[in-house]
Amino acid sequence: MIRVLAVGQVRFYCEALAQSLRRHCFEAAIASSPEEAAALASREQPDVILVDVTMLGSRNTTDRLAEAFPGARVVAVGVREVERDVLACVEAGAVGYVPATASVSELVYRVRQATHDGQLASPQIVATLMRRLASLAANGDHADLSTLTSREREVLRLIEKGLSNKEIAATLSIEVTTVKNHVHSVLEKLCVRRRGEAAALARANGLQGL
Repeated sequence: MIRVLAVGQVRFYCEALAQSLRRHCFEAAIASSPEEAAALASREQPDVILVDVTMLGSRNTTDRLAEAFPGARVVAVGVREVERDVLACVEAGAVGYVPATASVSELVYRVRQATHDGQLASPQIVATLMRRLASLAANGDHADLSTLTSREREVLRLIEKGLSNKEIAATLSIEVTTVKNHVHSVLEKLCVRRRGEAAALARANGLQGL
């Protein structure tokens, strides 16, 4: 069963969201602050974290949760499907978004997609994101993937697949602290702040070269 944590300041909204998800066979918990969300996420280990973008400080909350819980898929909820707003969510660490106009059935679909690394944006928005990454690379804002060592490339490949540090350590038979060092080095060399950005850059440049 997929475990979901819904984060938002309007509690009845989150409760309604959780009830809708439970009717579709999800486990759902709610949190009304970043602190409560972090505590619940540590205890419940959700597969997906939904962050209401209308919440004050939602971008910072998304950023904090994406960094603290790399094993969870952070999805922004209630997003206006325009380039500026979608890019803001992605840059904050969200792996995808649910539009403000979405129905409950679309929300359920996108939550399921998140757990399977499915596409969580329209083709038009995906094209916009790819152009954005290409522009950043062309302007020298990102380092070339060739600067990574072979081990760092392995780590990046597993980051792109959505694995947590613990899962990467098990896959590569190395210590979690070693993985953390590799992840830090990868982010530094690629000039990005978040794992999601590194994964997106890897996709944009083609993983076959890693």
